[in-house]
Amino acid sequence: MPEFPTLESKLVRLRQLRYKDIPTMPRLVTADVVRYLVHVPYPYETVDARRFINKSRRNFLLEKEIDFAIELIDNGSLVGVISLQKIDRVSKNTQMGYWIGNKYWNMGIATESINLVIHHAFHVLRLHKVYANVLSTNRASIRVLEKNGLKKEGVLKHSIYKDDKFYDVLLYYRLNRRLT
Repeated sequence: MPEFPTLESKLVRLRQLRYKDIPTMPRLVTADVVRYLVHVPYPYETVDARRFINKSRRNFLLEKEIDFAIELIDNGSLVGVISLQKIDRVSKNTQMGYWIGNKYWNMGIATESINLVIHHAFHVLRLHKVYANVLSTNRASIRVLEKNGLKKEGVLKHSIYKDDKFYDVLLYYRLNRRLT
């Protein structure tokens, strides 16, 4: 059985989600957070958090996905989740997804978390490509992806229907130059 990795920077620790995180997750997944996400229910209930953690553990054991809890180094508070999903060992790529509770926005948490998981994907998992999909309305997420060296690959026009309107999805990627 693989051991779950823990990744750290000066600001954040990325660790395995724990069942004790369940009460905190619904408080973090507010309407402001969900408006930028596609596959996260709102209101987000404790049952949703438990279901996500159970799925996360199963997918980690199957080596399909790594879902990290994002916690602050200084006080150990859970502030969000960042994931490497759809890990494809044959094509050597993975999709990255994340959310941060809105009271923790604009603190550099997403930037550091993304940097840590990309480093893990490239140097530990030895993958060639990390990609992310972002709603075109999510300017902050677009900025943080670009700050971490991801490039715009394309646009899926009107591909998400949410809140009674269509949204474009922007595709971003970064290649592991050490494997090219």
